Amino acid sequence: MSGETHLYLSLNELRALMRRTYEALYHHGYDFAVMARSCLWLEAHGLDGIGLIIRSLPDLETPAREIKLSEPTPNHFLLEGYGRCLIPFINASTDLAIAGAQESGFGQIDILNVFGRLNVFAALKKTARLNLYSAAIWYDATEARTHILWLQSSQNLPDYFILNEVHQGPWGKSGLRFLCSTEAEVVKENVRRVLPENTSPHKTAMELEKAYAHALENGISVSKNTYAQLNKIADRLLVPSTDASRRGAGE
Repeated sequence: MSGETHLYLSLNELRALMRRTYEALYHHGYDFAVMARSCLWLEAHGLDGIGLIIRSLPDLETPAREIKLSEPTPNHFLLEGYGRCLIPFINASTDLAIAGAQESGFGQIDILNVFGRLNVFAALKKTARLNLYSAAIWYDATEARTHILWLQSSQNLPDYFILNEVHQGPWGKSGLRFLCSTEAEVVKENVRRVLPENTSPHKTAMELEKAYAHALENGISVSKNTYAQLNKIADRLLVPSTDASRRGAGE
């Protein structure tokens, strides 16, 4: 099961470890099970969900900072993240747009000044289950690239595009726009404002699906250093055995 520097974990093993890691970080402040599942989906589809957790740890371990949510127009929400990692609130925020699409045919949220934006991948998978069309568009001024996840037709996975240029879209510096609709053409029109015709995906929906099938069969490679780092955080859940803790446990 292990190589010299890596371990191969099943999806169930990795899900359990991620859940314990997030629970240790957040306790009952957030839905740590949902956050763990979101990052696991990234990793299982070859999109570096574990790396996202590791890079986000300095932010995740700081006291929670306020974020600001507004609704400029019906079913169009705006969330100011003030430089925070997107992981803790990506699911709740995209659910606002999804609810808008279910109620009126279209919903959108712009999430500004955040990092860890690839974690929006799980929201597109959710829209597929709900028979909605969706897309996520974001750019990063630091890397000077634009990213697009586009769920088309009846696919249950999006195509993933990366453009080597920055599009100064209306969703803000280092921000993300997530939109969904009951009509495919509405989403296509929004995507085509940024994505030129005949652009080849960085990863197609089929490639993402194959990566997931491979992860199911063979597990996911995790470096021993990363495995140790996640376990060190997760082990905070363990309570030292003292007279007080034993009394609390009913001993």
